[in-house]
Amino acid sequence: MKNLMIATLLLLSVTGCRQYGMEATKPERSVAVETARVQAVSDSHRMTYSGTVEAAQVIPLSFRAEGIVEKVYADVGDAVSMGQVLATLDDAELRNMHDMAMARYVQAEDARNRLKQVYEQGSLPEVRWVEMLANYEQAKASLELARNNLEKCTLVAPAGGIVGRRNIEPGQSSILPAAAAFELVRIETVLVAIAVPENEINRLRVGQGAQISVSALGGAEYAGETANISPVAEPLSRTYTVKIRVANPGRKLKPGMVCDVAVNCEAEGTILLVPLGAVCADGDGNTYVWLISPDSNRVKRQFVTTGSYRGSGIEITGGLMEGDVVVSSGMEKLSENSKLPI
Repeated sequence: MKNLMIATLLLLSVTGCRQYGMEATKPERSVAVETARVQAVSDSHRMTYSGTVEAAQVIPLSFRAEGIVEKVYADVGDAVSMGQVLATLDDAELRNMHDMAMARYVQAEDARNRLKQVYEQGSLPEVRWVEMLANYEQAKASLELARNNLEKCTLVAPAGGIVGRRNIEPGQSSILPAAAAFELVRIETVLVAIAVPENEINRLRVGQGAQISVSALGGAEYAGETANISPVAEPLSRTYTVKIRVANPGRKLKPGMVCDVAVNCEAEGTILLVPLGAVCADGDGNTYVWLISPDSNRVKRQFVTTGSYRGSGIEITGGLMEGDVVVSSGMEKLSENSKLPI
């Protein structure tokens, strides 16, 4: 009986040691995540932006004389041709002045014609002839001035286009505080303005192709090309304005419409690309990825610098090498030196 009790105690002791040993050597729990390899890809791609349609040319028109608007012949949306009358001022006073100047000119011209023959025959003193010519030239200049003032009462279109804005009405003064009487726009060709960040502006060149998609027109697409690139950044946004020239058949594109713009950029070598979800940011705004060690299959926080977005990926400009493996999903479970399943 005594031997049986000793054997039982020994068995329980061995079993307890084994259980304690198993708990002490319990394997480390690994974290299941998705991974992606850092790839070097061609730098040729499309950069996308939001754009706004602008008229290719905007011509502000105002009267060159002060007066009261008498008639307005054009309204917003009207297509006008070069030389077409848009509005007129009350010209009664200036017309009277013109008629008086015309009468003086006719009188001076008649006197010159009658005395010319007398002067040529030597019967008119030189002084009298010079005085008469001076009167004639003065009357001629006064008539020209009166004619110009009268013409200023008529506002005509200097070129063909469409009336974009009208700011006058009959009975109103022609002197407007802050706006032109009319704005004439040319939209046979339009410009699409986009704002480009400073880290992308050097990728754009004049003449690059672009595709324009306009949701207001049911997603209609237009082809265009880069027309000009501003060399100066906007002071607040720190972006550069780029304008793309687009043909506008049917004049369906209207100034102010919002559109999506994709600019074709030529390849300038290769870049490193990782999935967008692989890049995280800490509380200070520093970007990092979870880099996997190929030897230990553990992760470490690797700070990186990023470039532009490329579809579902993002460009890495520093901190990684081609072939590195990073965590692309499930990183919320990770901490420094976490172990991944083999």
